[in-house]
Order: sequence, then C-alpha cells, then structure tokens
Amino acid sequence: MEDDEVAAILGGSSQLNAGPSRAPCPARGANREFDRYFDEATEEIDPGEADMDELRRAAWATWKTKPPAALAGDSVSAQEDDELARVLALSAQEHQTHVSRQSSVRPLDNESDDEDLRKALALSHEEARAPKRQKRDDTPEEERRMLAEAMAASLAEGGPSTSSASSCRPPAVGRSQSTLPIPTSTVPSATSSPAPSDLSATPSVLRLGGQMIDRAQLEKERRERQAAREAQSNGSNPSQQPAGAVPSAGPARFNGMSSIGVPSSSTASSSSGAASTSKSSGGNSNTAQKALSAGVSHPFQASGPFPSDAAGQYYLEGEMRHTALTIGNPTMDRTFSPKQIVGKHSEISLIIMSSFVIDDQWIGDQAILPPPEVVPTIVVRSHLRDKPEHNGKIELQVNGELWVYPKMVGGWGSAHMKYFWIFYKTGRLRAVISTANMVPYDWEWIENTVFVQDFLPSPKPTPFREGHLPHDFPQQFRNLFVHTRVHTAIRHLTANHPNGSRIPFKPDDGFADMTKYDWSRVKVRIVMSVPGTYSGNDKVDEYGVCRLGKVLSEEGWVPKGGEKVAAEFQGSSLGQYSLDWFDKFYQFCSGKTARALAGRPKPSAWPSIKILFPTLATVDASALGRGGGGTMFAGKAFNKVTQPLFHDANSKRGGVLMHAKMLIAIFEPEGRHLGFEASPSKNGRRKASEIEDGDEGVGGWIYVGSHNFSPAAWGTVDLKKSPPVLSVKNYEIGIVFPLDRRNARATADLIAPYKRPARKYSAGDVPWDQNAHMPLE
Repeated sequence: MEDDEVAAILGGSSQLNAGPSRAPCPARGANREFDRYFDEATEEIDPGEADMDELRRAAWATWKTKPPAALAGDSVSAQEDDELARVLALSAQEHQTHVSRQSSVRPLDNESDDEDLRKALALSHEEARAPKRQKRDDTPEEERRMLAEAMAASLAEGGPSTSSASSCRPPAVGRSQSTLPIPTSTVPSATSSPAPSDLSATPSVLRLGGQMIDRAQLEKERRERQAAREAQSNGSNPSQQPAGAVPSAGPARFNGMSSIGVPSSSTASSSSGAASTSKSSGGNSNTAQKALSAGVSHPFQASGPFPSDAAGQYYLEGEMRHTALTIGNPTMDRTFSPKQIVGKHSEISLIIMSSFVIDDQWIGDQAILPPPEVVPTIVVRSHLRDKPEHNGKIELQVNGELWVYPKMVGGWGSAHMKYFWIFYKTGRLRAVISTANMVPYDWEWIENTVFVQDFLPSPKPTPFREGHLPHDFPQQFRNLFVHTRVHTAIRHLTANHPNGSRIPFKPDDGFADMTKYDWSRVKVRIVMSVPGTYSGNDKVDEYGVCRLGKVLSEEGWVPKGGEKVAAEFQGSSLGQYSLDWFDKFYQFCSGKTARALAGRPKPSAWPSIKILFPTLATVDASALGRGGGGTMFAGKAFNKVTQPLFHDANSKRGGVLMHAKMLIAIFEPEGRHLGFEASPSKNGRRKASEIEDGDEGVGGWIYVGSHNFSPAAWGTVDLKKSPPVLSVKNYEIGIVFPLDRRNARATADLIAPYKRPARKYSAGDVPWDQNAHMPLE
C-alpha cells in the first residue's frame, strides 16, 4: 500500500504534514474526537486487508493539518512516511481462500537486501571454486499439472472431509484459510506437540501484519472439522470403512492419490503417534538380519541411545531412516515420522522449510508444525501455476507464515526441494533433507527416505571472515538461502513477528551466524540444483550433475584402475533421455568434471546405468493398486532403445510403491556392472592387479535427495561450447556419501529401501504409465 493509497482511504493527500510538534498517536479512548474521525474514515476497510494500527497512525499524522505549501516539511514527518510505506508494504495482503479470494502479493524488498544478495552470491561463487570445499523435459515440469489432473478425484471422492464443491475447484491454499490448532498433550512428550500450557506466554489474540488472530477460535474451528470428519466416517473403527475409502487429508495443494482403497488393517492415522515404529515396523527385515550377521552396519544409523534435550532426541553424527508407513510388511528398522522430525513445538524458535507439494490442512489438523503465529515460520514452496505474478515473491499469510516462492526461470521447472532447518531454544540446529513431501501419503503409504543431522553451538566458534564459512555444508545452504531470498524473509519476521526478537539466526554479513555451529561431524556433501544457465567451468561445477562430478572428484570417491562405476537410479519420475545426456551423466557419476570431459568424443553405446521403475504388474500387485501410483511418472523414458536399462522397483516392505530418490554407484571390475555383462575374471573376483590398494578406501557412493532421474533435475551440459554451459530447470537438493570398499555392496543393500539386485524387465514388462493405466473415473 503506497502513501497515496493510505491518504485516499483517509480522505486526504499523502503530502499533508503533521508538523514537528505532533504528539504520538493516542491510544483508542484517549481522544474520542479522533476516534470518531478514524472510524468514519475507515468504516469500509476490511481489517483483514490492511494494518489498522498503521492506518490509525497515518490518520493521526495528517489529522487537522495544512498542506505543505503553508508548512515547511520536516525530516520527522518524511521519516514517518518512509516507515509507513515500508511497514505497509510488509502488511498482510488479501489471501486466496476457498471462496476464491485472490491474494495481493508484494515483494518484501529493499536496496540493502539486493546488495546483500549480490554480495553473498559473489562470496558463495568465489568459495565454491576453492578445492575441497533441447528441449524441455516433459515429465518433471508437468508433475504439478499431472498431480492436479490425474489425482483430482482422490480424496475428494473417498475422503469425508472434502465437499463436492471444493473438489471441483482448483487446488486451494490450506492454512491461509483453514486455521491452525493449538497443539494438545495427547502425543508422547518426547516427540509431541506442546500442550496449551507450553504456549501460555503467548496471548490468546494476536495481531500479525494487521491480521487479528484469535487462537481460541482457531482451535475451536479445528476441533469442529475433526469432529465432523469423524462423524462422516460413521463414528466407527477405521477398519470398518468401505474398501474404497481413504483417510482424508482435507483440501491440499494438490488432491491426493486417485482411487486408493486402503486395506482395513492399514488405516492407522499419522496422528496416532510420533513413535518411530508403526504397523510397518513390527518385525525384523531380512536385509538387516543378513547385514548384522555379516558385520555390515548402516553408516547413518547408530545403535543408540541418542542424546536428548528439552526439544527431543538429536543426532550429531547424522541419522538416515525411511518413513514410518501404515501399510506394507512389518519391519523392526527404525523409521521417522513428521512429528519426530520437527520435535517439541514449545522449544522451537524458527523454522525454515521447503516442500514441492504441501497439504496445509493435514499439517494443521495433525499439529505437525507449531502455530506460526507463535513460532516464526518460513515456507519455501512452488507458486501456483495460475499465479505467475507470485514467481520470485514473498507472501505473508493470515496465520503469520511467510511463504517464499523461488524464482523460476523461463516459466518452467519446479521448486522440488524437501528440507528443514529448525532452530531450537536449547541452542541446537537441526538440518533435514528428505525425499518426502509434506503430504500424508508420502509419510504413510509410499517409501521415502529422510536424513537428519543436528548441530550444537561450537565450543570455539570460528571467527567470521568475509566470504568464508567453516564447512561446505553451511556454504551450500547459504547459497540456497540467498538464491531463494530466505534472508529477506528472516529480516521481515525479525522485525514484525511477535517473537521475532527471539529468532537466533540472522542473515547479516552473508549469514555469518552459521559460524556459531559445530560442523565438524558432517560426513556428507550437498548436491544442489538451482534453475538457470551457467557458463564456465567454475560456474557449472556449482550445480546439478556437474556439482556431483566435482564433489566426487574432490573427495576421491572414484573407481580405481581396472574398475568402472556400476550405477542404478531409483526415482518416482523419469525424463526423456538421449544417448549424449545419458553418457555425460555416467561420466559425472565416475567423478569426471566438465573441465576433464572437454573434447570427449561422441558416445556410441549406452552406459550401464540401471533405471529402476515399477512395472504395471508391480503396481497392480501393490497394496493400493493403480490408485497408489498417482505420484509415479514414466513420461517418455521407455522405448525400444532404453528398454534393456529398465529394472523393476520392489520395496523391501512388500506391496509398497516408492517415492524415494536414490542413486547407488558401486565400483566393480571392468566388464561386470550390476549384471549387465559377464565378468572376465574367474568367478567374478577382482584380480590383485586390478585393485591398487587392496580393499581399503571407498568402494562406491550413494546419493539421496529430491533429484529424480531427469535432465530437468540434474541439468543438461553443452561441452561443445567453450566455455561449457549448464542449463538447469528445477530447484533440487540432496546428499552424497561414500561406501566402504570392504562391504560396499552389502551396505548399499542395507541402505536401499528396495530389493537388490533389482529384477530386469522381461519381454512382456512395461513401466507403469499414469496416462495409459490410471483407472478412469
């Protein structure tokens, strides 16, 4: 809202001046004449569309004053006008609701932020260069549309809480309209949301950006929705639901998976607990038993016990687990639930999170996140396709959340990242990188993998030096935060949120606060994609597949003499592949860099990368049937040429489809690559001459993160140009870590959520194809 707009509302001109002697704006009741004037001037203004406190102050500043022609302007008034314009620009705007109210998004910009952005990017690029430290692909960019169209009848048809009217509307924003609950004490304390007493210091009625938030009313409405949902499900045991019924998550960003009939024995709600086990965690996995007997251990699964503080358990060495499902075969493997990831609400001081798909109402109804009017919360998420004006903007929601829409280049691509940074009042920082979106089916019905690592304050904080962070891990996140303008969002919350003064993380000096934490236990490297076109060897090495090759080269996670990489990629969406792209991807997986590949001749054969994707038969035999395949996209990847590369994807938990994205690379003797060719060595054993240093060192590596196996996610590299050029469509983030040479294959078997070795497609097999195989509604 500009000064002239404010003045127009108040019936005056923005050039009116209150003069130097004007007293501070009186509180309501202190000047009844002014109260009447203000009420009359703003009687047609919706308090939900403007900051009434700021309008009142503006009205006082111009009440009974003369034009500047009769009064000399003063710096105090000018300063106040500047402050008014700045604060009103940050005020809450009109938001999308289920009655089609449109949001008015204003950028939370200022020149200092832009300068910080340029400075931080320059520093990030400079440090990234230090050692050790086509065509559009259809499938990933169409994921949003396909989710909306192919799964439109999902929860709307089977879920009792979705009305027929709402099911016909486009995907709706949930938590800006639907209210957030006050967490209750019904969840175990170690991983639960806080009881109302935990939040007693917060007033029951708050004002955020001009919005009045009655927390008691929010909780009342949430309970009414929950009671209505239970009543509509006949008030009976979930196992008595019709076969076609689905646990409803309410109106999500995208409606859920289509026509899913959940088995009666598998309808446990995610709200039933934050325990690390569920129905799917009742027995021991054969893979884990074999690994244990062979002396193989998971590199990111400690035996425990784990340390804990007021916010819950934490994992200083990093912990990787699959999601706690409510279907599938039993397993005793530890799992993660969303509530475990977040921790105790009353101990959180700031949340920065990102997810491609978000079910806001599920998050609110299940109390997965703390109320954003209490805990400052930044959500990095895709803007709606029919709202291109939101691209690259930041929007304040009525509940106090700040939504950051990453800048998409050229209108294509996806903000496909899934991560958390959670700051606790205990001083601890938690970083989470996941393959799961913040939707119920990603945590209950399909396989996903989550990596969590906690960081304590460093006993000897590293002195901040311009352009330097103590480890590559925070350096990569700083780069990402700058690209997505998280620094601007933090500044806004610090200045305007009721608990903004308690935010422990400031973006000043290029996120110098990152130096406060102890990063010494990090054993993974970040691989990130950011949309754009990058030119030059140093620039292309920062993102996508070039970043992967650079990391492997720097760390020495590369095959030795007489060895080659045998790779396999498990994902939920595939791209359209050319021989050139496929060959380059393999070369980068072998630890080559763009500089090293300059002048490489044109490939003549497809390299040995297994493509793991479920067959139609596998989907039909799964617990949820074809309706459960709503988040799997084969696109145009399968044809006569690529058919020999395809292998069936089968979860260890049986009958469960997989959304996890995992790239496994094992170093093997030349000629033997995960079953593609017979080994020239007798019995397939490596000769001593083929291995320089015996069985010591690295025998492979694994990537886990948001990247699917597509050019949009990893980028396309033009090595014919000098310097080389990398083009990336999506925002993605993941981790890569090494495997011990002595038991690389067995460790990979243990880590993967699927059965290895994967079965090669037979002559009659075809991949699951939503467009061809999804049941018609």
